[in-house]
Amino acid sequence: MKVIKGYKNPKDEGHGSKYHTGKKCIEKDCNNPAGTRWSPYWCKECNIKRMDNITKNLEEFANYLGEN
Repeated sequence: MKVIKGYKNPKDEGHGSKYHTGKKCIEKDCNNPAGTRWSPYWCKECNIKRMDNITKNLEEFANYLGEN
């Protein structure tokens, strides 16, 4: 399964201030600035966890369907 590239790389331009929204991350107890290329709602760290979880779930579903 292809994964969206760059989201795990802290130096990727998708984590740059260009994408910051001026708001805080929507995760409870997280006060980091929100906004990455991949979502305006999560900070870099929380977005990496979110994307990893989505990838894991999609891979499990693909395996269930026999796609992998």
